[in-house]
Amino acid sequence: MSDPATVHVQPVDAGLAARVATLQLAPGQYPYVGEIAFNLADARRDPMSEAMAVLAGDQAIGFYRLDLAPRAVVGRELPAPHLGLRSLLLDRDWQGRGLGTAAVQACCADARRRHPDRHWLALLVDCGNHSAIAAYRRAGFRATGERRAVGSWPQQLMLRRLGPEAPPDSSPSPH
Repeated sequence: MSDPATVHVQPVDAGLAARVATLQLAPGQYPYVGEIAFNLADARRDPMSEAMAVLAGDQAIGFYRLDLAPRAVVGRELPAPHLGLRSLLLDRDWQGRGLGTAAVQACCADARRRHPDRHWLALLVDCGNHSAIAAYRRAGFRATGERRAVGSWPQQLMLRRLGPEAPPDSSPSPH
């Protein structure tokens, strides 16, 4: 089992892109995450999106994208500055080792360092994806009660404060 302390994140560069593209989803995860190659290419093409690799040591074990556009994830602006988290995945061979929480913690530390003006991390998660909801809760996310229809699936909005520097009254309202 890998030490969660070895998990870190970094922007996907040309050297990492090929390794990230080989990541594999576990059965049943495709509807929640989508095509890895598409998400990687789309994030690298969009100047308001950052393709990010999750690494254990020097091995690519996961991927996510950060969206900087105010409406990218939630579909509307929130009253507090935030980043959107999308397409988070760990390779199927790395799941079940307790690395998901470490990956989100590394994501938040990196976002706090590189985007100090953003106080929250926002994501939408499929209401039926109970294991993902539980993992996000373990990583410090809270459900806002807001639900959105994305395609034919209901999604719930979850938020995580990026750091103690966020003003206490800056919590984005759920609606």
